[in-house]
Amino acid sequence: MKDWWLKFGCFLTGFNYNLVKNSSEQSSKNVKKYTSAMLLITLVWFFIGYSFATRYLHFGMVGGLAGALLMCFVIIQIERIIILSTKVSAWSSGFRILLAVVMSILGAFIMDQITFKDDIELRKAQVMDQRVKLAVKQSEDDLQKQIAGLDSMIASATKKYDAVSLDLKKNPVIVTTYTNRSVTKDNTGKELNSTQSTNRSVMENPKKIEMEQLHKQIETLQSKKFELAASITTIKERKEKELKASTGFLDELTLLHDVVTSSKIGIFVYLLFMLFFLAIELFVLVMKLTDRESDYDKLLQHQTNIRMQMLEKLQLPETR
Repeated sequence: MKDWWLKFGCFLTGFNYNLVKNSSEQSSKNVKKYTSAMLLITLVWFFIGYSFATRYLHFGMVGGLAGALLMCFVIIQIERIIILSTKVSAWSSGFRILLAVVMSILGAFIMDQITFKDDIELRKAQVMDQRVKLAVKQSEDDLQKQIAGLDSMIASATKKYDAVSLDLKKNPVIVTTYTNRSVTKDNTGKELNSTQSTNRSVMENPKKIEMEQLHKQIETLQSKKFELAASITTIKERKEKELKASTGFLDELTLLHDVVTSSKIGIFVYLLFMLFFLAIELFVLVMKLTDRESDYDKLLQHQTNIRMQMLEKLQLPETR
């Protein structure tokens, strides 16, 4: 059990445990050193992979863990290619450096998005307000025209209502006067006597019914106006919700660019993160290039040479 860390290191780096165990302490230290470096790198990218999967791919916790483990698997395979290389050529070193630069830029972007989260949200609110205004401008203009038409109709109906109301105050009732005249004639048709009477009838002014109708009309128009005004707010809220839900990785990068480039401190923090990730990515490569050849490496080379000699001897009879 005392060699469990060495076994784990050999499993992680791809070293042969039996050969390392029978080699010197320096070989064991090299394995542990590479193991620590790979664990450091995978831990950082585990966090980045989880954040990316949950924040931008909208996965849950399970999906985030799956994305983090996938990212760790990719990183481990990349580092093992360098560690298990007998000789690191200039082409492989250049390719690894290029890959390290790309991954450091990507990692710095994601870390900055987490670090400047509050600043990005503040900038997003400003940008979102402009986007919502542009998105609802056409619909809002149409609704405002309808509201203006309703205001004109309400003003006209109110003016007419006031006129009818004033007339009713002056003439609440209508008095009608009519005269009845009766004539008495004899058999010859000659008028003998005539009587005349005057009657008055009082009735409610019919404009009262008109005023009630105008009152109902005004209430109906005002109700429609309130509904249209409320629909403007509803459209704004719906558009804002849709735009916020559709915010993606590129939008976040644009907002991050605005936040970072708005101050020298933001640029400094971004460069600091990028250099940190670049150093982490090149950690294993630098160790591989600067380490001296150990007895483990010589043992592998010795086994390779013996194997090649055996193959050459097997080929000699065939050539004869």
